[in-house]
Amino acid sequence: MTELSSMTAAEELERARDDYLAVSRGAHLYASPQDHEEAERRAWERLEVALAAVAEEAEREAAGSA
Repeated sequence: MTELSSMTAAEELERARDDYLAVSRGAHLYASPQDHEEAERRAWERLEVALAAVAEEAEREAAGSA
C-alpha cells in the first residue's frame, strides 16, 4: 500500500477534501479542460471513498458501544 495507508479515516477525508478543492479551483493549471475534468473526477471519487470510510468507522463504533 501507499504511505497514506497509515492515515486515519478522518485524516484521509480531510486530505481528500483539501485535494478536491485544490483541483476544483485549479482548472487553469491543467493542459486542457479534459485533463482538469479527469483530475476533478478522480479527486471526487477519492472524496466519496474517504467519506464512506468515515461513515463505516462511525457505524462500527456505534455498534461496539451499543
